[in-house]
Amino acid sequence: MKKFLLTGAAMACAIMPFAAHAQTNPPQSDEQYTGLEDIVVTAQRREENLQRAAIAVSAVAGETLTEQSITQATDLTRLVPALQVAPAASFTQIYLRGVGTFGANAFAEQGVAFNLDGVYLSRPAAPAGLFYDLERLEVLKGPQGTLYGRNATGGAVNVITAKPRLGETSGNLTAEYGNFDAIKSSGAINLPLGDRFAFRLAGQVAQHDGYFSDGYDDEDTWAVRGQLRGDFNDAVNATLSIDYANVGGMGSGGTIMPLLDGDNRLGPSDPRVVAAYVARTPTAPVPQVIADGNGYQDNTFLGIATTINADLGFARLTVIPAYRKTDLDFRSFASSFLIDVEENSEQSSLEARLAGDVGNLTWVVGAYGFSESVDANQNFDQGSNGTRIFSDLKTDSVALFGQGTYSVTDRFRVTGGLRYTKDTKGQVTEAHTLPFVGFVAGVFPLRPIILDIRSDTDAEIEFEKVTYKAGIEFDAGQSSLLYASVATGFKSGVLFPAQVNGFSAPENMTAFTLGSKNRFLDNTLQLNAEAFYWDYKDQQVSHLGPVQVASTPGGPVFGPIFLTENAGAATIAGAELEMVFQPTGTDLFSANLQYLDAQYDELKYQAYSTTGAAPSIGCTVTPTTQTGASAAARIYNVDCSGRPLVNAPKWSLQLGYEKTLELGDSGRLILSADTRLESSRYLSIDYLELGRQDAYMMSNARVTWEAPSGGVAVTGFVNNIEDELVFANSFQSPAKAGTIYNQLRPPRTFGLRVSFKM
Repeated sequence: MKKFLLTGAAMACAIMPFAAHAQTNPPQSDEQYTGLEDIVVTAQRREENLQRAAIAVSAVAGETLTEQSITQATDLTRLVPALQVAPAASFTQIYLRGVGTFGANAFAEQGVAFNLDGVYLSRPAAPAGLFYDLERLEVLKGPQGTLYGRNATGGAVNVITAKPRLGETSGNLTAEYGNFDAIKSSGAINLPLGDRFAFRLAGQVAQHDGYFSDGYDDEDTWAVRGQLRGDFNDAVNATLSIDYANVGGMGSGGTIMPLLDGDNRLGPSDPRVVAAYVARTPTAPVPQVIADGNGYQDNTFLGIATTINADLGFARLTVIPAYRKTDLDFRSFASSFLIDVEENSEQSSLEARLAGDVGNLTWVVGAYGFSESVDANQNFDQGSNGTRIFSDLKTDSVALFGQGTYSVTDRFRVTGGLRYTKDTKGQVTEAHTLPFVGFVAGVFPLRPIILDIRSDTDAEIEFEKVTYKAGIEFDAGQSSLLYASVATGFKSGVLFPAQVNGFSAPENMTAFTLGSKNRFLDNTLQLNAEAFYWDYKDQQVSHLGPVQVASTPGGPVFGPIFLTENAGAATIAGAELEMVFQPTGTDLFSANLQYLDAQYDELKYQAYSTTGAAPSIGCTVTPTTQTGASAAARIYNVDCSGRPLVNAPKWSLQLGYEKTLELGDSGRLILSADTRLESSRYLSIDYLELGRQDAYMMSNARVTWEAPSGGVAVTGFVNNIEDELVFANSFQSPAKAGTIYNQLRPPRTFGLRVSFKM
């Protein structure tokens, strides 16, 4: 490992000129230009210059999110090379350097924590209706086991909203129209309420027609957020935030592979896709589920949070009580079969932190409590096999944490931190396994026999863990920082319905990081480099596999459930290089290069075949003697050791350029373009070629006219100029081995955007 870190550091120095950073600066004339602006982040629970933060973090300004037409989490992949975000029906799957969760039901929890203004959002559907009126986005890479809450094995995505400003009347409005009848509008107004209070109201509407031929992959979202800030005196302030969002439309779609009509996006209910599906074995009269155009989603999200800050003299106190309610109601055919879900969840959390400085020590200590209840009714129907699950899930989590940085000298500092976490999880679940076992004898037309095997689970389990961080940092120059750290993280076990062992054990991560952050050439050139080595143990892998659903005198009976098991151990190593170069006030170059070597040291799991035929998997498959839920069913052991992690491309490169042309009294013209190049990656642990995304290049461009006052701007834009067909997710039909349905990233989109500021 030491050899790797030294090699990574040498590699970083060798190829720094190609590095990148997700940062933009407002246009300035050459006379005004004084160098790159600083970005302030709160990734370490305190405000600090991004270039002085001794952690691996990328930041994206809120204005950049608007300029890139980011309205949902799945769009974030375009901005951060380390990040892969994919849709799964109404859920969102976040992968960071190959670490993530293929979560697609109520039992799932993310392996990359998603936080809104310091509040952890637990549900995989939670990152919806939030991407408007933002100050910035922060992406922390690697385990966040000290300062952050639950389940941050791979990292954390922090969304920070724009806050009310005292004594200021201001506002903004952005309206956008594009192809696919896209209508997007967002805005905010900030109003002072006397000298010590301010109110900010923001909202968003985002709609577009479906990208698939049958209308799926559309968008129909509206959201509103109100925030009230009060500075009660010079020492105490508080901000109350209430947000609400509704996500509707038909929802995400998927298409059968290989695509039947070249680059055309044939949706799941397109007659050509349906015809191809029903022609695959097993065919009728074996029961079939035919996708139709009545898929929908009607999901609502309500959040209430208060952030209270108090200066106690010896320390600064921060208290964040929060509540969130998520109600899901959706029907999807994106994965070839019917997914019908009603899920109601409520979470409440309370975090309290004390932070201060004592001599050469900067410190923070805190406590965290989290409670969640989930009531879910889930129906998964594949025709020849089905599952209905009724669950009442509960989670309680408590944690104590502390971290400190001590300045040994003016230039050398050491950091240490610990966190104790205890999670208690329980479930009361009624699951029905519904296999097709034949036809009623002597009856015509044929009448299928569908068994109903009921299993009940009533269980509670506890997980405890102490995680830590240790690091050093050194000021190599006035604008140069060197840092190194070792950090651990864990994700608590995940429940699933099974008569025996209905839960996974925690997964664990130990990460070693060596980094450098630098500014050169009179603050016009920024070069950052990071080398990393992650040791990933007991990885939780979510997939469709066998669990015990019944007991008989002849032994246990197994049925297919989407479970989470500890199937993997992996080594993840690589380097990330970032550059921002602004030689003048009107020219801005950026680049970000990531090399990733992510490979399973061990990946072993079981697959369930409803027909008995060996499953279609690109790994070693061997049969077992376990008994399935029907006479034809068989269960197989799968060994994919040595394969790469999913959603972990070996190379990712982001390039950007922005040019500002001053037009005198006519304002200014801003020309900008960016591109992302990515090597191939697998999208699922089936490791089939149809579920692999080849290397691709995807580019975007914008032309903006801005009025002399800066109050009005008009932008013409085009995204995915190449109209590249890029897969976002992949799922193999449980009923028809080898039948793959892939979900896609957006096609070429273009339009016009008008922005007003006051």
